[in-house]
Amino acid sequence: MSPAEVRLLTDTQIVEMLVALRPSDEAVAWLASVVSSDAAFEGVRELRKRFTTNNGIETPKTPTGRVGSARTVGIDPDRWKSFFWRRRIAMVDVGPMMEPARCEGWGSVVSSRGRAGIYALDDLACALGTHLNELIDEVGNDDERARLACCV
Repeated sequence: MSPAEVRLLTDTQIVEMLVALRPSDEAVAWLASVVSSDAAFEGVRELRKRFTTNNGIETPKTPTGRVGSARTVGIDPDRWKSFFWRRRIAMVDVGPMMEPARCEGWGSVVSSRGRAGIYALDDLACALGTHLNELIDEVGNDDERARLACCV
């Protein structure tokens, strides 16, 4: 049975499929402890991401389904806003702080688009006095952070 077929099953059918495997009592107890622990469950998800093809990194797509440009970085809107909020920098001050200056709406546009140019982020990192990789690690989406981790 493929993973796509499993996703179409009801909860009862999934439980019946798992019960039909007839594991030992020790295996059931161990599996129950893994499933009930949030940290252990996240650990299993992380290992699954790491050991899938292409390191779990999918080719970034734009909202229209096109492949994203290699010159842009995927941005997590919540991390982006939180990054500037922690530094007490308003979104309208993000664009003008860079050299060359961008418009006041640049920070909000990046947040809503979910992508920013690599060179613009480099200018922003220089304005903030940080390294580009550190900035991407702070504001990038999960795919970008995984891509960054593979390269470092």
